[in-house]
Amino acid sequence: MHNAPSIDTAAVLAATPYPFLLLATDLTVLDANAAYLKCVGRTREEMIGRDVFAALPAAARDIDNETAFRASVERAIRTRQPDTIMALRYAVAREVPDAAEGQACDERYWSVVHTPVLDDAGNVTLIVANPIEVTELYDSNDSASASHDFGLLTAGNIISRGQVLEESHRRLAEERARLHAIFEQAPGFVYIVQGPDAVYEIVNEAGYQLVGHRDLVGKPAREAMPELAAQGYFELLEQVMASGQPFVGHEVHMEVQPVPGGPITEHYIDFVFQPLFAADGAVSGVFVQGNDVTEQKRARDELTISNERWKLAIEGARDGVWDWNIRTDEVSYSRRWKEILGYSDADIADRLEEWEQRLHPEDRQGALANLRASINGQSYYSEHRLRCKDGSWRWVLARAEVVARDEAGKPVRMTGTLSDISQKKASDELVWYHASFDSLTGLPNRRLFRDRLAQEVKKAHRMGSDVALLFIDLDRFKDVNDFLGHDAGDLLLKQAGERLQACVRDTDTVTRPGGDEFTVILTDIRGDTHVENVARKLIDSVTAPFRLAQGVAHISASIGITLYPADGDDPEELIRNADQAMYAAKAAGRNQFSYFTRSMQEEAHRRLHLRRELGKALKRDQLRVHYQPVVELGSRQIAKAEALLRWHHPKLGTVSPSEFIPLAEESGLINSIGDWVFTQAAPWSQRWGTQTGQPFQISVNRSPVQFLSKQTSPGWLAFLEELGLPGNSITVEITEGLLLNASTLVAETLLQYRDAGIQVALDDFGTGYSSMAYLKRFDIDYLKIDQSFVKDIDTNAGSRAIAESIIVMAHRLGLKVIAEGIETDEQHNILQAAGCDYGQGFLFSKAVPPDEFERLLAGAPRQPVTQAGRSG
Repeated sequence: MHNAPSIDTAAVLAATPYPFLLLATDLTVLDANAAYLKCVGRTREEMIGRDVFAALPAAARDIDNETAFRASVERAIRTRQPDTIMALRYAVAREVPDAAEGQACDERYWSVVHTPVLDDAGNVTLIVANPIEVTELYDSNDSASASHDFGLLTAGNIISRGQVLEESHRRLAEERARLHAIFEQAPGFVYIVQGPDAVYEIVNEAGYQLVGHRDLVGKPAREAMPELAAQGYFELLEQVMASGQPFVGHEVHMEVQPVPGGPITEHYIDFVFQPLFAADGAVSGVFVQGNDVTEQKRARDELTISNERWKLAIEGARDGVWDWNIRTDEVSYSRRWKEILGYSDADIADRLEEWEQRLHPEDRQGALANLRASINGQSYYSEHRLRCKDGSWRWVLARAEVVARDEAGKPVRMTGTLSDISQKKASDELVWYHASFDSLTGLPNRRLFRDRLAQEVKKAHRMGSDVALLFIDLDRFKDVNDFLGHDAGDLLLKQAGERLQACVRDTDTVTRPGGDEFTVILTDIRGDTHVENVARKLIDSVTAPFRLAQGVAHISASIGITLYPADGDDPEELIRNADQAMYAAKAAGRNQFSYFTRSMQEEAHRRLHLRRELGKALKRDQLRVHYQPVVELGSRQIAKAEALLRWHHPKLGTVSPSEFIPLAEESGLINSIGDWVFTQAAPWSQRWGTQTGQPFQISVNRSPVQFLSKQTSPGWLAFLEELGLPGNSITVEITEGLLLNASTLVAETLLQYRDAGIQVALDDFGTGYSSMAYLKRFDIDYLKIDQSFVKDIDTNAGSRAIAESIIVMAHRLGLKVIAEGIETDEQHNILQAAGCDYGQGFLFSKAVPPDEFERLLAGAPRQPVTQAGRSG
């Protein structure tokens, strides 16, 4: 056996004609033989101990080649196997005398084999790099010829077939690089798994983004992606591998854990499992390609949920839905839309005309105008009426939005809803009715009256026409309300409203602003005669008796009239004018009408001022009680007296009772003032009775308003008892209207008077609604003939006949008669001849203060008063 000769490795390396380079694992140059140094054009000193790339001149370096070189060395170290770079570009420096740096670089191409050298432990100690130049493969035009034989390249010599092979490898590498770039940039995920264990061979960036940047390549799928074990994906892979048939999945649910121990993320994917076949036709792997459609599915699910909620909301609200194709005028009406109008699905075609032809004529223009405005950008909102199948009209609310436009921004589709608002409209109308109409009479109330007046004034202004406003106040209505009760008062107001409305045209307006006041707005008036005729009709309609459940009531009406534009051009001004004219009619005696005049404004201000001052008059001692003698006509002797109130104001002077008594009644001051008059008159009756030696009777007027105060009558009777004065010392004077509308309270009070011996006189008899029934029902002692019949009794046969009839009637009923307003002897003689018992007037004396009356009483023998009627 021969011993192996000892080999000098360094000598062999230096002697070999093939270029070799020894590298440490960090690519530091350990050694290079002469052939290598010659190939690269470097000296040994320039190479040893330096990084292999740092040792090269800057002009010769190529970043791409460096990357490939380093990667090859790393693979050789990792695999402990030789690694080959088929083509590597490298620039070799050569001396050039004329060059600026004395050197130039020639581009060369090399094929390099990196062989790892292992120690006894199997670790890589160094790398042997063996480059082979293949430059001719790129430089020679006939390098692709297949006729060359392979041979070894020694110091610049390479076989022709190697050149062809290297070119093919280069082109293949370029194609693979291009395909790899496409693969990595693909928006969908791509995985390639190989073998029965489905080992990941290729994964693109989208694939990593889906499952997380974990270590996949080279690992079996079950090991790399354990969270998929219970989701069926591995079974699908096995199915495709076994059957050779592809599998397509759509929106398949997948849960992955991108970070170990981290949260699970949920995805939905579209994918294809495509089998890969080997040369023998067997399935070698699976190509997986797909897209993450999670966002699309969630958006679609949310839209579906939103649509469902919208549908449920609409169905819950019982709304109809319509969808309009603006280009074709086709409209899709939902079943509920048709049901609202009473139609079945087949009754209405999908055309816009179906809606248009059912619009109410009064609403058509507005509804179509709103629709056109919505096409131009506004939201559609329209309340209108649609004709139902049975011919009735139903209020609906239509709302819509443009939901699609073309490229030019023109609307092409609109979607909306239809709501049945009939009940809401009915409710709104009911609320409006109650807010605008008087619930008792059904007439427009104060609010609607003002609105109507304002509208008529505007209309008259445009047309150049006139408007008349009439204010109507029901005289003595308060007596009906107080004495017959509120139910009777309400019924009277209702009947009065009907009567007033029957007096005017349909184009005129009758309203009840409140209380016992009514108004009439007359339009298109034809002169003052037309207005006056209407006013007379209104008065006549009210003066007719009102037959109520509680009895028959009699009232009258005072009307104030103002004209537009003659008296004013503002509704509020007209209202004030008519109100002032109405008060003027009342002051003039009631039951008449009065036109507004400018002086009435001053009168209205005066009346307001008087009312304020009257409230202070009693405390300021401005009121006085005067007494007017009542004489026995046969002897002309004073028989008794009437207490009459007088008001002397320090600045206004003497104020007429016809001015302040109505104000006292309206304000309620009449109660305290009336009681004060009584307490003033009673002591004088006592005093004068003592002086004459017999009871002296004084008449005290009592307003109907005072009968409402339950404390007044007992207070009067108690006061008489306190004075020790008999009841027949006082006569209470009441008006005829009190008896016409008398309540139980009035009857009870009159009975109290009778029981106490107080007599009752019926004042102003003949001016109202005289009735024998009232005279028989109540205990009346005296009838007083109103001065309106007395003043012309000597010249007017009618007045004389009335006066004589009253006297005869009263005597037959056992009543005494007192005539008021006697101013002449002729009047006195006629009344005396007719049998009238008593009289008062300026012929005998005006009302005078008590001391002056006392002198009148003392100056003439007194005629005793005969107790009249059924009193006593």
